[in-house]
Amino acid sequence: MNQSLANSDAEKSNADKSNAARPEPTEESSPAREKKALHRDYVRDALDTLVEGLAPYAEDRLRDVYRDNWMRYAKSSFRRPREQAKTQGNDFEWDAHSTLTVIWDQWNAVFRQHLGHYERSLVSELREFRNRWAHQRQLNFDDTYRVLDSIERLLTAIGCDELASEIYDSKQELLEREFSDKLNEDQRRRHNQQNKWWTIGVYVICCIAIVAQMILSWQSSSYLLAGFVVVVFIFLIYQRLRTEPVVYGPRECRKCFRIIYTPDCPYCGRKNN
Repeated sequence: MNQSLANSDAEKSNADKSNAARPEPTEESSPAREKKALHRDYVRDALDTLVEGLAPYAEDRLRDVYRDNWMRYAKSSFRRPREQAKTQGNDFEWDAHSTLTVIWDQWNAVFRQHLGHYERSLVSELREFRNRWAHQRQLNFDDTYRVLDSIERLLTAIGCDELASEIYDSKQELLEREFSDKLNEDQRRRHNQQNKWWTIGVYVICCIAIVAQMILSWQSSSYLLAGFVVVVFIFLIYQRLRTEPVVYGPRECRKCFRIIYTPDCPYCGRKNN
């Protein structure tokens, strides 16, 4: 029994050590989460707008070719059991996934007479982005803007100019949100640069005034003290002019919005490789 208790204590001790050695998950900063949610909201709203214009267009083209059997051919575009289960019944539910899937699958039979290769590439691209969005994958600014731009072009190609105009407005709003932060950062940098030179000017004036007062006093120790004051002010000016050091602490990567601890983001570098 003592042996079993000893083994139990040893297992608990090893478990505690493993838990202590295991790194705690890093929580994302609030701005990063907000930006991710913002991008997902833009994509969601854009996909809803796409369905609003593309679904009636797809249904009309299917009716022109298959007449009353259009729904049967539309449902035949879904070959996976999970997808077939969603299309059971007398109605056909048009959403982003079903609309893009039907258009892609029925392209040669129905849609190639009305749309070209460029529009087909837009459908393929939007299917990929829609899957990434549905599976909670990360979408950065470039991805979000590309989704909106592709949706706008596809809606324009099928004649939905009003809906395409809504997507265009969303694109402009997304650009304003993205670049306003960069403009504000540049403005703060210029302001800090201006304050730096004002500070250096104040240092120089104070140094000259103090040294002049010491020299005019004609004391034997004034020259040594004046030299010391000059050295101190030179050091302060040097510190003010020196470039700010690279911050190695935790901060948010501006590309992937993850928390990093090194000068270069390891996640972005891994993607590039």
